[in-house]
Amino acid sequence: MKKGLFFLVPLALLFIFLGASAPYLKAPLALSIDGEEIYRGEIKIEPSRKMRAEKYGGYLPFYNKLRARYEAKEALNYISRGLGDFLSSECERRKTDPLSATLEWTKKLSSPFIYYEERAGSEVPLDEIGRAAMKSLDEGRAADARSRAVPPLLSLCDLKRRTRLMGKFSTSFYTSGTSRRHNISLAEEAINGTVLLPGERFSFNESVGARTAERGYLEANIVLNGAFVKGVGGGVCQVSTTLYNAVLLSGLPVTKAAAHSCPVSYVSPSRDCTVSSTIDFSFENDTDFPLYVASEIRDGTITFALYGDKKEGEFSLESEIVRRVPFSRVTADGKKAPIGAKVLSEGREGIESRLFLIRKINGVSEKKEIRANYYPPKNAICEEIPSSESICIGRKNALTPW
Repeated sequence: MKKGLFFLVPLALLFIFLGASAPYLKAPLALSIDGEEIYRGEIKIEPSRKMRAEKYGGYLPFYNKLRARYEAKEALNYISRGLGDFLSSECERRKTDPLSATLEWTKKLSSPFIYYEERAGSEVPLDEIGRAAMKSLDEGRAADARSRAVPPLLSLCDLKRRTRLMGKFSTSFYTSGTSRRHNISLAEEAINGTVLLPGERFSFNESVGARTAERGYLEANIVLNGAFVKGVGGGVCQVSTTLYNAVLLSGLPVTKAAAHSCPVSYVSPSRDCTVSSTIDFSFENDTDFPLYVASEIRDGTITFALYGDKKEGEFSLESEIVRRVPFSRVTADGKKAPIGAKVLSEGREGIESRLFLIRKINGVSEKKEIRANYYPPKNAICEEIPSSESICIGRKNALTPW
């Protein structure tokens, strides 16, 4: 019996040794964040950890040494099991995310945006509260960690700077007929409110769509081979021309633009921009921020305004007539008309013109030619039989409101 007990004693000691938890020392810790206490009590620290801390001159120097190799959470858990997890959860619980300034796009020229201010966030860096905990262990008294503000990615000031007026242009169609006014309004409504993200391209034909009777467009004068004839969608080119000038005055790159086959009355030569089912007008947003397109029709005037990250300097346009080309007086079969022949169709002189974009920065102007055009003359058609009722002199500057 005694012999059996002799063998049981080592087994019991082995069981106690294996089942017992590792020995710990207790250390007082009092910690707060922004004056609010989050912990007051004792934490368990293994003797070997305490010895290493004493070797480095305290828990804070020991923690700093560990931070050279480990993340804050790992270093804190090494010093006291679970400490890093607890403090990390406290940091997350107190964290608030920042909110950037935002806007509401009203699509109105008078007040295009409604702005909402940013809100800073708040965070307590785990490393910050970890150092405070080590200081408490070293000094045996309460330590306080401070939270810090986290700025938003976009402030209200920055947002307003990136949504400034870049360019604006207006043309009048006050004398236009009802059908032409209607077409202009339809096309303008299709474009108003457009937002182009950085790098995106605007296409007039894609945005406005086909100008057909089925889509509500009416017949009005259009330009066809230098002459004015009735066509569905007449007047839409005034919309594209107005937008084209606003784009140029914003300093944005135009990728497609074409002139009419004759001058128009609502802009100077080389400032027009025709569109059709086969001719498009397009431009790009080459800035790093969204581009907003707003438009308005009021009192027979159409206006386009572009808002975004305004480019440096001020832009202006200068139209130059290089030369005027006189028209001829001919009969219906193309022969030279006799002096005194009656006018059947008035003539119009041709124009060769250029357009310059001027950019002024700090008082210094840079002038760049961006296009050159030739609008051929339209001959006056006269009767072959002389008449005293009208002399075939044509009309020198007959511009149409197309």
